[in-house]
Amino acid sequence: MSISRKEAIIILIVVLSLSAITFATKFYGGADILDYADSAKFFSGTYAAKLRSSHSLVYGLLHAPIVGLTESLIPFKVTSLILLSLLTYSVYLASNRNKKALFLMIFSPIVWYMAPWISPIQAATLLFFWGYIRMKEFLKTKSVKQIVYAGILIGSSWALWDGVLFFIPLLAISFLYNKKLIYLFYLIGAIIIGVLPRLIIDQYLLGFTFLGIMRHILASLNIAIYGGIYGQGSLVGISKFIITILFIPFYTYLLFAKKAFKENKETVIFLILSTILIVFNSQIRFTLIIFPIIILTLSKYLTSKKLIIQLAIFLILSIIVINPYILQIKYQTNFEEFSSIPLIYNNLQFKEEFSSDLIKQDILEISKEYPNETFIAGNNYESYRFFANSYWGDEINEIVSIEDYQLNDSSNKKVFEKEYCSHVKISERRDFCTVIYIRKAFNDATNYSSIKYAITGAEEIGLSDFKFVKKYRILSLFEKTDN
Repeated sequence: MSISRKEAIIILIVVLSLSAITFATKFYGGADILDYADSAKFFSGTYAAKLRSSHSLVYGLLHAPIVGLTESLIPFKVTSLILLSLLTYSVYLASNRNKKALFLMIFSPIVWYMAPWISPIQAATLLFFWGYIRMKEFLKTKSVKQIVYAGILIGSSWALWDGVLFFIPLLAISFLYNKKLIYLFYLIGAIIIGVLPRLIIDQYLLGFTFLGIMRHILASLNIAIYGGIYGQGSLVGISKFIITILFIPFYTYLLFAKKAFKENKETVIFLILSTILIVFNSQIRFTLIIFPIIILTLSKYLTSKKLIIQLAIFLILSIIVINPYILQIKYQTNFEEFSSIPLIYNNLQFKEEFSSDLIKQDILEISKEYPNETFIAGNNYESYRFFANSYWGDEINEIVSIEDYQLNDSSNKKVFEKEYCSHVKISERRDFCTVIYIRKAFNDATNYSSIKYAITGAEEIGLSDFKFVKKYRILSLFEKTDN
């Protein structure tokens, strides 16, 4: 079906509105955005700190040239809009140009939610979606070529975003549970080919091919079980689950009808398993990976009446979703995005000046007054990342985490340690134990004893041998005493 002039105008208005909000808001995303922004700055040579990332370095590396050239993170927003547009058009093409699928995509709250985010999920979802399409083609044709294409696309998706790893087994189970085992080996081999660029980069930069993947798996398990090594908190919760599940189309239940389930059995099984996974990792952005598949499948079963109702629900949610972004065009608020909606009931705050802008000004001023110096960043262990991310220039030698500074003077270089033991139940003489720990890097060449200055957003630095020197807009400068 061709798109009418009226429909084309609606699409154009939606695209322009989404673009305007994305570029105007000062919001760049929440969880993990520093991992991708930091790596882009690091590879572009504009990052004045040591890199610490528990996610794939590929997405940041791909953005490094343009980030370094523009000295800005805006290119990430450009990429996000392009990828979401391609994803929407891909669903439209895969649905045989079904306008229902097209309009469900452009009005979907998850698209509006993810538009300003620095995240590889948009790119990973696009590749994963086409991998899914190839898996469907495999079911029709039993062609090895199709499953190889699917594996390469899915592997490439995983190379960009670690979260894909948890969806790969679910897709394999759903589509290959009753197929010959050889097809699973074809899929695994093709996935390895797809993820190969990441493995090569990790081998070259980290010295171990699978270190990046292992690091992410262990970090995810740590957060799920212990709430993170810095007490980040659990990803599971009733409010988080309810907020996340709102982004799943209301009429998804139609896919469980006898006719729809029979026609899309493998897809529905995958969606069920994926939804269970998302329940245990309640983050709105995770729903994007399955959303295009839901829309592609669901659009065939929506009547005109149900389509209007679903679009109305999407429109209401999308308006609510973008409100925090619109507010952050002019004001800094603690209601940054939809998942922080509970804050609206408790101490909602507005500031006309953005802390990020003030920190950027402070660091620039400090770099002019104290050029070619190394600064300890406190008081939080992650503060150095915010400061280094805000600084664009070459007059600061390095911004060092207060944690690394303290570890350097300590005989214990471990950041986190956990012992796992078997705890046998019968009367035996031995238990088997293993210890996993994270420690300060062995090849840290920073001369910590020569550091003379420290910066923090607090009134105290928490280091007994540093005294207060000067207060800037937000940051405070401290100098090391002779004692």
